Amino acid sequence: MNTYETSPSWTQYRDILQTSFAIRIERTPRETWRKIRGHDIHVDVWEPEGPARGTLILVHGGGGNGRVLAPFCDLVAGLGWRALAPDLPGYGLTRPAPGYRGDYDEWPAVVAQLTDECEGPVVLMGMSVGGMTAALAAEQASKVNGVIATTLLDLGDPDLLVRAARWHWLGWMSILGFRVMPWLVDRLSFPIWLVAPMGAMSSDARMNAYFGSDPLLGRLWVPLRFFRTLHARKATRLEPRCPLLLVHPGADTWTPTEISRPAFDRVHGPKELIELSNGAHLPLEQPAFGELKAHVSRFLEKPGDAVGAETTALN
Repeated sequence: MNTYETSPSWTQYRDILQTSFAIRIERTPRETWRKIRGHDIHVDVWEPEGPARGTLILVHGGGGNGRVLAPFCDLVAGLGWRALAPDLPGYGLTRPAPGYRGDYDEWPAVVAQLTDECEGPVVLMGMSVGGMTAALAAEQASKVNGVIATTLLDLGDPDLLVRAARWHWLGWMSILGFRVMPWLVDRLSFPIWLVAPMGAMSSDARMNAYFGSDPLLGRLWVPLRFFRTLHARKATRLEPRCPLLLVHPGADTWTPTEISRPAFDRVHGPKELIELSNGAHLPLEQPAFGELKAHVSRFLEKPGDAVGAETTALN
């Protein structure tokens, strides 16, 4: 059975984190598999030093996997929370259910079921497309105490899908294909590096090269059906039924803060938008990483009661 601990992918990533960002991963996660909706879901489990105050489920985006979120899992465990980082169907080490064709709707459904299996307070934290996935999962789960997102990207909006694609012309061609010949689109697969601008993941060239070349990341082949069904899931109104904190990287050239604003404005309930001083799409740069830690820590002090009426703080 494949694991991350002995994979070159993890070894290289951990080295880049330490040498380029001075982020040293202090803990070793326990790798587990859980049967959810017919999928064998790989889940990294990061335990705190003492009794866990609750569980925080970290949700990766369309160009990552659960292990990529290791810096944030380690951060959360250091705050006294158990961190779970699943590989969602089609990504990482998860073995999809027989017959799975790449439908995006499985993502929030899997996260929601994983949430319902947890005891005690549960908070969801999504990065990139995972931010929207976390918000949608919170609508489906029976109990969630809070949602944290670094982006809140509604790819059901054609204009936003075009802006998020690697090339604008590719975005428009994709939308045309989704509408005119979905039967053909669903039969095609492409490597992630071809459809998403992996070179905008970070401000560090070595990190971008890693994301673009790793077989579990940029070189992973994904069915276009995933992106078609993601586009079909337009978030006209978000009702996560719990407080939402959007802590957006301030130097994200892939999905700038204004791209997340339309979906944030449609969130019904307590919400807060914080823009970090800097930070690329994966906000590992300082001071963004330290600011993110501070805001997450504040949110987790009283999950479910961390934000009141809508507030916005932009640097």
